[in-house]
Amino acid sequence: ATSVQKNGNRTAQNTVDGIVHNAKYHLKCYTALQNRYRSYLSFPHLGPAVFLDEDTVRDLLTWDTLVPIIEGAMRAASDKKTVSVVQPPRTIMPVPTTDGFLMTMPGFSGGDNALACKVVTAFPKNSDKGLATINATILLFDPTTGRLAMIMEANEVTAWRTAAASVVATKHLSSDTNILAILGSGIQAKSHALAMDNSFNFNQIRVWSRNLSSAQSMCEFLREYGTEVVAYESGEECVKDADVIVTATYATSPILRWAWVKPGVHINAIGAGVNHHSELDEHLYRHSVIYTDTMASAKVELQGLAEFGVKIEGEIGDIVAGQITPNRQDITVFHSLGMAVEDAVTAKLVYDKYRANQQSEDLPEAQM
Repeated sequence: ATSVQKNGNRTAQNTVDGIVHNAKYHLKCYTALQNRYRSYLSFPHLGPAVFLDEDTVRDLLTWDTLVPIIEGAMRAASDKKTVSVVQPPRTIMPVPTTDGFLMTMPGFSGGDNALACKVVTAFPKNSDKGLATINATILLFDPTTGRLAMIMEANEVTAWRTAAASVVATKHLSSDTNILAILGSGIQAKSHALAMDNSFNFNQIRVWSRNLSSAQSMCEFLREYGTEVVAYESGEECVKDADVIVTATYATSPILRWAWVKPGVHINAIGAGVNHHSELDEHLYRHSVIYTDTMASAKVELQGLAEFGVKIEGEIGDIVAGQITPNRQDITVFHSLGMAVEDAVTAKLVYDKYRANQQSEDLPEAQM
């Protein structure tokens, strides 16, 4: 009897010890998870600011998570009633000694709890030194205290959020997504090819560049991601019968003409040459319905179109919100100017994912 009683006591004690052990483990997990999700909302554990380089930023971004966030930001930016987005006009300061420029783009999104400022330098003479001519950095702040949370290199952010905005425009304006034509072979051209390929079921992707070898190099780059593309020597042949066209160049004269495109084509005009409307010819503008991301910037940066007598119909955010119903049989143009709020919400997404990864590493291993 005594032996049975001792065994019973030992079993009961083991059970109690197991319950206590499991309770402690789950408490640790709960605390870690609580800290993780609380950090998304109020940055409570803000320590020294974190620095992320381009490679890390790229690894933390995916199209499937970014596109909906950019779509929401575009809608919020167009909502003039709630005013949950603040983004003053970008400042551009010349640096006379180097022919360079320093630009700042501050932005806030209340819905995303995102406060950030992108600083961009443009130094054309860097190309002679084998250096990038444009470099961007984003400062992300705690919107409650104003404390610096993160510094990140932002060339990748710019490429990703710009392409994501074009995906949103294409979603709401294109009549078909069978053939995609991309004019250009730089960073924006590549990011647009990847974003469009991820978001739509194009049967054919074409690329043209003034230098055929550049177009071929871009095709080789995209094939590493599993994207099948074909390089074209002729821009006219590249866009023939295309359903969606992306222009992403520094062209100072038209590279896309009205006579080349089919009725109902949708065009994402991304390039920034001498002005923001150099890539398309005047006839194409006159036969298109034009939308942009921000009318405030368009009044300044697309002033030349007004001088042509060309009207801008509205913002993509208004279409997302159902305030404008486009006719998908029209030739449509999305003139992408870029918004600070897009940078802010993208930076916040990167920050949240980085914090989530850090917190998951702090979770104790499960013990049976």
